[in-house]
Amino acid sequence: MPGARLSGFVLRGPALRWRIIIVLLVAAFLPLAIAAFGAWIVFGNLLEQKALEQMRTEVQSHARAIEANLAERVHLLQILVVSRTKKDISDPVRLRLYLEELNHSSGESFVDLGVIDEKGRHLAYVGPYDLQDRNYLETDWFKEVMSRGVYISDVFLGFRRVPHCIIAVKAEDSGRPWILRATINSDQFDALVTSGDLGDNSDAYLVNRQGLYQTRPRVGALLEKAPIDSLTFHRGVRDSRVMVADSVKIRVTTWINDDRWMLVVERGLAAVQAPVNEAIAKGALVVAMAVGLLVVTTFLATWHLIGQIDRANAQREKMTQAFMRSAKLASIGELATGLAHEINNPLAIINAEQTNISDLVAELNENPAPGEQILQSVERAKKQIQRCANITRKMLQFGRQRETSLEPTDIVPRLEEIVNLLRRQAAIRNVEIKIEIDNDLPPALADPVEFEQVIVNLINNALDAMHDGGEITIRAFSGDNQIHLEIKDTGSGIAPENLERIFEPFFTTKPVGKGTGLGLSVCYGIVHSWGGRIRAESALNTGTTMHIALPPVTDKRKFKDR
Repeated sequence: MPGARLSGFVLRGPALRWRIIIVLLVAAFLPLAIAAFGAWIVFGNLLEQKALEQMRTEVQSHARAIEANLAERVHLLQILVVSRTKKDISDPVRLRLYLEELNHSSGESFVDLGVIDEKGRHLAYVGPYDLQDRNYLETDWFKEVMSRGVYISDVFLGFRRVPHCIIAVKAEDSGRPWILRATINSDQFDALVTSGDLGDNSDAYLVNRQGLYQTRPRVGALLEKAPIDSLTFHRGVRDSRVMVADSVKIRVTTWINDDRWMLVVERGLAAVQAPVNEAIAKGALVVAMAVGLLVVTTFLATWHLIGQIDRANAQREKMTQAFMRSAKLASIGELATGLAHEINNPLAIINAEQTNISDLVAELNENPAPGEQILQSVERAKKQIQRCANITRKMLQFGRQRETSLEPTDIVPRLEEIVNLLRRQAAIRNVEIKIEIDNDLPPALADPVEFEQVIVNLINNALDAMHDGGEITIRAFSGDNQIHLEIKDTGSGIAPENLERIFEPFFTTKPVGKGTGLGLSVCYGIVHSWGGRIRAESALNTGTTMHIALPPVTDKRKFKDR
């Protein structure tokens, strides 16, 4: 930003430090937060899909294990009926021995064994129930076995009135069919369905096509209706989200046992998302470490940057003071002609009064009456001497290096005094200075000495732009909670390509040796240091208008930290 006094309104110390820190952190955190959120969405969904795929794989593997277990039990019964005769197996003693051997081979998989003829009568039975005299000719499972040869039933009550599941295989002896039937150990089968590689957070059970439990779930009992809306057959493994007991669960299903049973595995959504949350937590830890490193780096970089800014501001402040001193000296040189006329006038009056006093003193010896005239001449001489002293004091004060002091400043008398000071200099150049000031203009918050410096610089620039005479109009008025000053000339104007550069240090359109290029730059810095604004409007061969807007004294609180 152009201007020699910009350091007057640059933030310093803690205010600038914290502003830079906030800007840097926001600039760094915003893309980091967007990236983290995007990664959380994308990778979260990806990890959840992977978790679901793993769950589907586990269910598929578990279904194969259940199918293999059932096939093994069927195979054991088939080996028994192939390797033994009907007569041998129908012996109760031998049948019990065979049951023990089967359980030894299968890990206690069977509860009982029964041999049934083609008319549904028990030829032999070993087990905990009294079924020896039961006839199964009209039962569904008997008909299925006679039709298929091998059958694994749904869970049913039967004659024993206890939920159970049977495996039955058909054999022939002398062309006459017979059946070896075994009851599955429900506790062992339930344990097989609910355990395995599914994990402790899963609930697994079997339902038949009517939706009745075939194994015991965590909540419910055998042969109760399972809370499943649809039992549509499907190939492979399928997953869905369901609401069970006021909690969201992932349900994975697949059909087994010749598509007569559906294996259902339910796992809480939180359990499915646990690996996802763990991965996100680890990622969040990494992000938190990155954020911590970023904050530390930002603080260190900011402290280093502020140090450099403070040093640059101090150096610029020194240059600003030098610029202002040079500008003041240049202005004093430009004022010399007008000031010489201003001082010569009272000196001429003093000289005339001195002559008058000498003549009157010479007459005192003859006539004492001139004494009153002598006193009047002395008084007039004293006033002119005081006038010369005021002029020289203002010149010294104008050129003296000093600190800026903002205070309520009544600009009206100062404008009038400056105009009176420069009017003779303007008249020499055939330039008329007019002044228009609104009534009841409030005080401005400014430095009085610097105010005079700014106005004098602007008027001198206007005079330099009017080589053939012209008119300078100075207006002062209030509006928009500001005090406005306009210094308008009818000079040569400023070219459009130079208008934006006039406030740059050392930029000047005057011939070599006629200007330093510091006047408007210093004015810009001074006005902005008060919290005001300065701008220029110009057109070639028409003239230039300098606009200044200053804060009124009522806004002093806004500038107390500047």
